[in-house]
Amino acid sequence: MTDSRTAQTAVCRDCQELDRAEAAARVERDASRVTDCRVLRARHQVAEHGERS
Repeated sequence: MTDSRTAQTAVCRDCQELDRAEAAARVERDASRVTDCRVLRARHQVAEHGERS
């Protein structure tokens, strides 16, 4: 079962954009950018979705 926070992040455009940017960085083998995307998403989730990592 999906909780409401997970459902909320699934439709969040910012979360989706960060996921796409991370995927593109992985394809380009840019480990630094992959890490940057993960950090930005974690910060976004705390600020916008109230999630703790």
